[in-house]
Amino acid sequence: MIRHLYSELRTIYETTSEDPHTFRTTIKLKDMVDGEVLRRSVDKTMERYPYFRVRLCMDGEEVCFEDNPAPLPVLNTDKRLVLGSEETAGHLIAFAYWKNRMYIDGYHGLTDGGGITPLIKTLLYYYCSELYGIGLSSEGIRLSGSPVPQDEWDDPAAVPLPAERTGLISKWSRPAFQIGDGGIAKITPDSSVYNIRIPEKEFMRFNISNDGSPATIAALLLARTIDELHPDADLTKVIAMCVNQRKALGAPLAHQSLVGDVRLPYTERMKTLPFSAQATCFRGMVTIQSDGDMVLDEIRDYQALMARLKTMDTNAERQSCCRRRMEELSRCVTATVSYVGKANLGDSERYIQEYEALPSTALPSTHVPLTIEMSAMNGFFFLNFMQYFDETDYFDTFIRQLRENDIDYDVLNLAEARYPRVELPI
Repeated sequence: MIRHLYSELRTIYETTSEDPHTFRTTIKLKDMVDGEVLRRSVDKTMERYPYFRVRLCMDGEEVCFEDNPAPLPVLNTDKRLVLGSEETAGHLIAFAYWKNRMYIDGYHGLTDGGGITPLIKTLLYYYCSELYGIGLSSEGIRLSGSPVPQDEWDDPAAVPLPAERTGLISKWSRPAFQIGDGGIAKITPDSSVYNIRIPEKEFMRFNISNDGSPATIAALLLARTIDELHPDADLTKVIAMCVNQRKALGAPLAHQSLVGDVRLPYTERMKTLPFSAQATCFRGMVTIQSDGDMVLDEIRDYQALMARLKTMDTNAERQSCCRRRMEELSRCVTATVSYVGKANLGDSERYIQEYEALPSTALPSTHVPLTIEMSAMNGFFFLNFMQYFDETDYFDTFIRQLRENDIDYDVLNLAEARYPRVELPI
């Protein structure tokens, strides 16, 4: 069956070889991964998620999804995969494992962190149940054989929206300071990831005492880091923080990639305030910009883009339009923070040591070569400090920010970012 697309097209047309719009979730288990058990668990899991068993195809000039009957790949490797290719049987999701690490790769044209999380919960439920021969609780887990509600299929961004509310504030849309222009970091095509672990109770204590939340405090620490290294920059440092749009759309079950952002300028006036007051400023900006009406206004912008793309004759024109738009948007941002929330993996968490989500958002091609991706599980926050330059100044300064604020942490490792690539039929 061919499925015609809507909001997915924006990501598909933005995608380039340098900017693949993909992500890799890495789960470090307490024991070595059993490939045969993982194979059976993947097959059982995918019975519950038919909308993820697809490949890209062309219907004339139109890009579509079609059902993909091939089994989802389960590969014994830690190398970077190519989604949509022969290697992954054309699938836009893939599974891999190496030693005691399990990898779930995905394409943002298909889903996002919020959309893939239920699948990960299902997978770990089946895998851990079989491997350890124990009856795990299935509460909150979508199981094979259970009905798939229409709300999981429907694209809420394609639905007509209520009239725009007047008087909404404007998000930051002016040029922001660019790290690659700052003279300290020499941008490279390859990325490094510092993996940091912070005790959850410790970080929440600090957040609450400073009127902050995990993501806003991380954004503020990152803004202060960049400002310390570039105190005399002419342009404002602006942190983009990702926002899940499902709540505003009233579509908690939607599987599509539904991520917007709020933009947090670290202004000259803020610099004169105490840390807690700066945190209050950032939290206020987040509260205002993540308001339902503000999020819906961002969806209206997407809908206007979709209408504009329909007037174009070729995919080359559509690609040019979307990539130009991404270029303009990224010029308004210095760095990015994304928090996918607590994993809430249920009984499976007892078998997991580390959990991380690694997106391809920090890219030289989008002028945003620094991203902190956050997740939380099993009593810890995991911060992946992802950079496209070799210099350690930014990481060292960020770590000093943690120390100066008495935030306990461990640096687990330094690794290469191995988010997947993707092949498209256009």
